[in-house]
Amino acid sequence: MALGACATLEEEAIDATSDTYNATLTGAAEVGGGDPDGYGMAEVSISDAFNQVCYEIKDVRNIGPVTAAHIHFGKAGVDGPPVLTLTPSNEGKWQGCRDGKEWTENRLQGNPQDFYVNVHTAAYPNGAIRGQLVD
Repeated sequence: MALGACATLEEEAIDATSDTYNATLTGAAEVGGGDPDGYGMAEVSISDAFNQVCYEIKDVRNIGPVTAAHIHFGKAGVDGPPVLTLTPSNEGKWQGCRDGKEWTENRLQGNPQDFYVNVHTAAYPNGAIRGQLVD
């Protein structure tokens, strides 16, 4: 169920023509340690046809208010540079679509585990929860 809570027709069309990757987010996965009780899920869908990257961070538990979220390039256990900043929707949910002209499907195909999603809070400015993407 890719991006099951799509809010727009554009997101629904992208969902139908995209490859979807998921991540289970935990504090233990953060390099240097994150929120030990933190948990969440992330879903990232990439559509070359629409040059879009869509994302949803959901089921976030046991962390303070989210202050930022990113997709980074980096293997498990290694910090890497952010490649896409995720922003909340107008409704305050951490989901939406971004221009993906510089982010092509080929960057993830065959190696989604080289990318991770992390979520920041005021108490954990370097990252409260993190998870590697998988297909």
